Amino acid sequence: MRPDATPTMPTLSLNNLLQRNLMRWVLVPSLFFILLLGGYIAYEKTRDFELRNTILAQSLSKQITTHVTDAEAAIGNLATALERYDPFWYTTALANFLRSYPHVEGLAYLDPQGRVLSSSPAGSDLLTMQLFLERVTEIPAIISNPIRSPTSHNVVVYIGLRTPSGNVLVGELSMSAFQRHIEELLPPSGGRVILSDRYGNLVSHPDLHRVAIQDNIGNLDILHSVGNSGSNTALFGDDGTYYIGTVSRIPRLDWIILIAKPASEVFLPIITPIIILLSLILLAFFLFVNMLKYRLRETIISPFAAFTEFIEQTARGNYHHQRSNKQTFAELAIIEHKFDEMVMQMTQRESQIKESEERFRQLVESIHEFYWISELANGRIIYASPSYEAIWGRSRQSLHDNPETFFLAIKPEDRLSVIEAFSALRVEGIEVDEEFRITLPDGGERWIRAQAFPVRDERGGSVRQAGVAEDITERKATQQALMEAKHSAEAANQSKTEFLTNISHELRTPLNGILGMLQLTRETRLKPEQAEYIDTAISSSKVLLNVINDILNIAQIEAGRLTLLDAPFSTNEVLETIYRFFRHSTEAKGVELTMDMEPGFPKTLVGDEVRIRQILFNLLGNSVKFTDQGHISVHASILPVTPRPGRVTVLLVIKDTGIGIPSDKIDYVFESFTQVDGTYTRQYQGTGLGLGIVRSLVWSMNGTIAVDSETGMGTTIYVTLQLSLPKGDDQVDEPPRPVLRERTGLAILVVEDDRVNQLAISRMLEKMGHFPTCTPNGEKALEMLKGSIFDCVFMDIQMPVMDGMEATRMIRTAPSLAGVASIPIIALTAHAMPADREAFLKAGMNDYVAKPVSFEQLAEVLSRIIA
Repeated sequence: MRPDATPTMPTLSLNNLLQRNLMRWVLVPSLFFILLLGGYIAYEKTRDFELRNTILAQSLSKQITTHVTDAEAAIGNLATALERYDPFWYTTALANFLRSYPHVEGLAYLDPQGRVLSSSPAGSDLLTMQLFLERVTEIPAIISNPIRSPTSHNVVVYIGLRTPSGNVLVGELSMSAFQRHIEELLPPSGGRVILSDRYGNLVSHPDLHRVAIQDNIGNLDILHSVGNSGSNTALFGDDGTYYIGTVSRIPRLDWIILIAKPASEVFLPIITPIIILLSLILLAFFLFVNMLKYRLRETIISPFAAFTEFIEQTARGNYHHQRSNKQTFAELAIIEHKFDEMVMQMTQRESQIKESEERFRQLVESIHEFYWISELANGRIIYASPSYEAIWGRSRQSLHDNPETFFLAIKPEDRLSVIEAFSALRVEGIEVDEEFRITLPDGGERWIRAQAFPVRDERGGSVRQAGVAEDITERKATQQALMEAKHSAEAANQSKTEFLTNISHELRTPLNGILGMLQLTRETRLKPEQAEYIDTAISSSKVLLNVINDILNIAQIEAGRLTLLDAPFSTNEVLETIYRFFRHSTEAKGVELTMDMEPGFPKTLVGDEVRIRQILFNLLGNSVKFTDQGHISVHASILPVTPRPGRVTVLLVIKDTGIGIPSDKIDYVFESFTQVDGTYTRQYQGTGLGLGIVRSLVWSMNGTIAVDSETGMGTTIYVTLQLSLPKGDDQVDEPPRPVLRERTGLAILVVEDDRVNQLAISRMLEKMGHFPTCTPNGEKALEMLKGSIFDCVFMDIQMPVMDGMEATRMIRTAPSLAGVASIPIIALTAHAMPADREAFLKAGMNDYVAKPVSFEQLAEVLSRIIA
């Protein structure tokens, strides 16, 4: 060895170093990461499958239960109807039912001995069902396993019901229709749905043949894993194929629902990309290693001095210096150091510019909106994002070639306003925000919203314009659909309100005749038993009237037509009226009823007296209904809270010692058509509308309602109402009414087109000592007023030839009737909405009585006229 020779150091082979480090730090972590990612994706896929199918199973269970329950309920309703029918109509009733319920294929009605009374389709006696007659009970239920119908040969199950008379109604529920219903509920690619009983016997299956032969799948492991409630997702095998499925129990029917999908369909989309990715990584790794080995061999062997000179030349801007081919691997650290200095000096500013440009490019090319920049002077497009092609259906190159194509695509009826807006942007710098339609090359149409603004230089002058346009077609369609839906809902609500108003009129007219005749009969000499029957019928008629009134109130509230009056009223009179109404009911039950007001409570308030009476009537009526012993109290006070000057907050506390309300039912009782006890055996009857009406009325008066109740301990209801104090000379006196001469009997003209109502009202007036005369329409009433003297008129509203409103206007204004223009006219009508009363009074009538009318109402209205 020469004295000046450099000692040799043991060196590691470049190939070995490269391979070992790449294997350790690149290939192995990459493979591990891919496998870990694949396992995680498979796990998440399984969880997603389980969650989605669990929700789907629960939803299908509810749908299946509803489907079967509806069929059972329909069979039950039909059986109830058949009990009332003459045997001649059995066949017609069964046929009509089948047309209304296409999923029921056949029906048979049998006597208690099993003989067929009637069947449909005609001639079909459903002989097979007699095998299951012993299972028929008085509750409609499924009585058979799926079997083939002897008539249609389709797979069906029998639903049977035994009526109180002993007859049996049996129907065939189509399982093919049932299966189609389930498949319609199943989302695309949702797998298949199988139903079985708890023993594994098929109830429904995509292959109806397996249902017909009663194939049993009880051997599937997954069916053993589901308990009485909940669900389970697992892999299972069936006929050599592995599936992943979710099984759940349907408690109502004691069925099991299984939603399954081949495991290959679930996991193959995950495994295939992972295998391909692993293969690509391995291939890329070996190609990279070989290429890197080649490049290193070619580059890291040049002499250090030559490469240093190259770096220095590069730092001075000479990027084309010829490198030397003589290099050594040992000087790699120096090379990296010199190279870092060069990059730091040369690329700092360039990297910043490139980074900014890249961020801009990624932003505008990733958004769905079309973004553009154009020259202000000539409109030339500098940049257009790729979204232009997706929205306009034209190439970006066509826009660069001719910027006017942007405007030419706009529909002619919208084009002028858009061009004017962009002209204002170019000339005055006014920003653009326009919505317009464009025509696509294929003739289609889209809605576009375009916004544009000027781009200014450092001195504030406009040099360019930029803008963004988005496709709002779906938004426009949604808005249009919402508007149409709103109009449809409003029309439907209006139709419902008109229907309820008309049906109320049609119900009140005959109910007036019924109640009138019953009251007249009660005034005759009756046996005690007959009197009891008449009182019961009158009481039932009044209950029916309350139901009609509640339905009309709900319809008015839902239609948004609830209007509140602001008029002075006596608080004492309101409470006394309510007290008098309920006093007899509470005394009959032995319940103490008290009403009081705190000292200093205003004697007069301003508000809607009728609605306040209605609130107290409904709340106190509930207390009376549900209280059989103890006491009921009503307390009125003023809260020390002033909403605004001139107004007070009234607190009404209604307390009883009745049956109380369960805590979990308190909110429920305020819903319309609901009651705490909704069973068929409930003790207390009613429509469930009263408290719903109360809540709506309280809210309309800016008030609140709260309930404090305990089962068996009674209920306390707190109601607050915001009412006004009277101003100045506000009085609560009744408006002046015409005064009749005092005498024992009045000559009364009854204008009524219904013969029964004529008879009822005239006889009631005769019983009261008056002299009624009846006429069927307004035209004849006018003729009678010209030739006879009457003290007052009871006027129906809806009549042929001339209605009551027109007749009243003629009486008040016609010159030929000037002598009777001031005669008292009382509306006696089935139109019972609050707005109707106001309309009748504005038309010139003096008072109003809604049908059905009682002796007390007739006497009261006549007393007001006479007083």
